[in-house]
Amino acid sequence: MWLNVPFSLLSVPLQYKWVSIICAHCLTKGIKTMKNDLVVQSNKLVEAHYKQRYTAQEQRMVLWIISEIHKEDYFKAGKYEYKKITISAQKYAELMGITVDDVYKRAKIIGRHLMQKVIEINTDDKGWQLFNWMTSIEYKNGVIEAGISPVLMPYIVDLKEKFTAFKLENILYLRSSHAIKIYQILAQYKQIGEREITVHDIKSLLGITHQKTYKLFAKIKSKILEISKREINAKTDLIISYSPIKQSRKVVSIKFKITPKPSQAAQAKKEFEK
Repeated sequence: MWLNVPFSLLSVPLQYKWVSIICAHCLTKGIKTMKNDLVVQSNKLVEAHYKQRYTAQEQRMVLWIISEIHKEDYFKAGKYEYKKITISAQKYAELMGITVDDVYKRAKIIGRHLMQKVIEINTDDKGWQLFNWMTSIEYKNGVIEAGISPVLMPYIVDLKEKFTAFKLENILYLRSSHAIKIYQILAQYKQIGEREITVHDIKSLLGITHQKTYKLFAKIKSKILEISKREINAKTDLIISYSPIKQSRKVVSIKFKITPKPSQAAQAKKEFEK
């Protein structure tokens, strides 16, 4: 059901970095079981502004929950009751790229962080809505249970329009937490082929608005955009590039170009027809 994903060496405390060396060899084995898992979410959820920065592991947990909701049909359309999604300690270890012995401690840390993080969504009536990803998380008898709030469900279940879908495998190799978020907001526009986002909005979307490190665009470019571009181009189904848009010498927005990679079948057909 899940796969081993190495820790991002940029987003976890020093004492956990050794885990990536231990678990990286299981990555290829795990990815085979994720081929057809889909993440489908409302565009409003894709564009939710983060009030705090997320680690790559926290984002994988969130996107896994979304894919499980669709795969297992946990929630029927229009009946958004409180539900719990379960995952074994073994599968959770594979998801986070850790050993089973570390699940007890790490699941508590990641769960606590996700429960403390607030999602902000702009509603259609020019209002806003705040909520959390999870309402509870529990470890018992080798199983982790995550409680999902009914408030989240209309942004995931029974979507007829204005939604974004992608295969979960596209974000599983990404080590940068920013790359995971940027992939999502660009996948939303892959049919259009380009998207312009203000610097103010990209900082808000990534949860770095109040971080002094990213006050200058040069830092955003070197530590976020360039890293994300390399990872997304190498490890997902998209090819992206970007150009800064200036006003009076100041960079005010970023224009992204988005090109879907040809599928293996389409590429084989193209080669055959040469």
